[in-house]
Amino acid sequence: MGTSFLAVGIVTVLIPFTVRVESPRVTASGETIAPPSSIPADCSSDVSKSLSPWFNSLPPDTTVDVPSGACYQVDEGIPLKFPTGLTVDGGTFENTATSPPPSGKHGTNRGYPAFNVLGGSGVTFENMTIEGADPTGAYTATMAFAGGIERQGTGSATISQVTVDGVFGDGVTLAPLRGGKDHESGKIVSPVDNVTISTLTVDGAGRMGITFGSVNGAQVSNVSASNVGLDTFDVEADQGNEGAVNVTIDGCTSSSEANSNFARSFFSNDGVGSANDTGDITVENCSMTEPQGTAAIQAVRPGDGTTPRGPILFDDDDLSCEQSFSPALAACLVVQGSDVTIENSSVSFPSPSSADEVYDATVSSSLTLPDDDVSGFSSVGTADSTSTVTVTGGTWTPAT
Repeated sequence: MGTSFLAVGIVTVLIPFTVRVESPRVTASGETIAPPSSIPADCSSDVSKSLSPWFNSLPPDTTVDVPSGACYQVDEGIPLKFPTGLTVDGGTFENTATSPPPSGKHGTNRGYPAFNVLGGSGVTFENMTIEGADPTGAYTATMAFAGGIERQGTGSATISQVTVDGVFGDGVTLAPLRGGKDHESGKIVSPVDNVTISTLTVDGAGRMGITFGSVNGAQVSNVSASNVGLDTFDVEADQGNEGAVNVTIDGCTSSSEANSNFARSFFSNDGVGSANDTGDITVENCSMTEPQGTAAIQAVRPGDGTTPRGPILFDDDDLSCEQSFSPALAACLVVQGSDVTIENSSVSFPSPSSADEVYDATVSSSLTLPDDDVSGFSSVGTADSTSTVTVTGGTWTPAT
């Protein structure tokens, strides 16, 4: 009797299907896009480390259209490395840090600006708000670089319709690009070139309103600065081969009062930079609504310089002065080794005292005062034997 086997087969039925693999979207040059929705836009957490690489991945001529109401917390800032044609339109960018990071380099041990543009060209920031966490608006050295927007040697830059509120550092910093591959070296590769700043509001910045560190060509208009910790406009070079030339500030208001938190000058031109790299500066149609803590104007050549700084022209401005708490800057207009003209302007002392002096000109300076309205002073001023002061026209009314 034979044995029979029942073979049971397993049948596999193959149903054809397609697996769809989505490639990451590639942004085309010239496109307008919004930041990725995966990055929180409610300022609930620091998104610096995710937002920065996204910005730096964008091709030339990209416009970033930030959605209405979007807020990005950027405690470590957004460094942009050599962008070309980038426009950032809209949004709030908030730095909540109140102390510097535990370690860092190139100044980051003193805080991060919200945007730090390294080189590049044609970069525009517009219709945005930058908020810091400075509770008083006073200068804090450990957070001196935690400002709003910093440009390092950027060409054809634009800042328009921007509000910077409560940052520890500058509202805007215009600095040089240093050193080739190592931008931290002392070599100057390029200044900020042909920058346009319009409709800028800076309130409560702990350092400067705008710092012109290394600039060749700047058109600045419609600036409102209030409660600035140091200078409203600071033309201050860090080293001898940089400075600011061909700068026009047309239209501004300054309401940074002189008290324990707010100090120094409306316009300050000092620092170690060579006088040869600082000149052709015009400040016009500007108004100080109250005095700051020291001189209204301070134009000072470096101690080892031989060429006067300037020319620097103030035209149709309202300058407000009071007794300085700094013995070295006792006058309203301090000119040391500089060529300064103040014309068609008012220079007033709202609270006259026996120490109020209009000008102090020293170190081969030239100070020209045509057609000005000067009032409330106790002393016209002094000039040393190397300097000249020329007054023509106008009205000079001392305190009574």
